[in-house]
Formats: sequence, C-alpha cells, structure tokens
Amino acid sequence: MSIWQNIWTTSVVMLVFIVAMLAIYYVFTYRNLKQRRQHFEELHKNLKPGQKVELANGIRGTVRYVGDEECDIEIKSGAVMTVSRYAISHLVK
Repeated sequence: MSIWQNIWTTSVVMLVFIVAMLAIYYVFTYRNLKQRRQHFEELHKNLKPGQKVELANGIRGTVRYVGDEECDIEIKSGAVMTVSRYAISHLVK
C-alpha cells in the first residue's frame, strides 16, 4: 500500500465521520425545534384572560385581554401593557 492510498483512505474515513456527526446533530436539532414549535403553538392558541404569564424579556403579569395579534397584560404595579401575543414565553404556575 502506497502512502497516497493511506492518505486517500484516511480522508474518506474522516469525511464519512464528519457527515455522520452532522447528520446526528441535524436529527437532534430538528427534534428539539419541533417540540418548541408545538409548545408555542399550544401556548398561544390557549391563551385566556386571567392566566399568569411571563414575557420573553422576563416581565410577569396577568392576561386581561387576548386579541388576534396582541394581548393586554397587567403587571404588578397595576399598569396594563399591550404586547404581541408571541412575546409570551410561558405560563407561570
């Protein structure tokens, strides 16, 4: 076996290894992304007045009104903010 055959064989093995690692990464990333998408679809579909929520920036409040694209959120001071319903990251238990 010549040195060029060894180099070629090593290169092919390394290329197969890299492709396999990228495929594994893609599968796990896609699965996680799909779970997140389902979580947010369910969250935004089931928003109701009276629920305690946390926005993506950490502000917590209570939902007072839910529209097609916006929600009114009452915060602790009693002020009511109008925010995009998609800014809500999760429900506070």
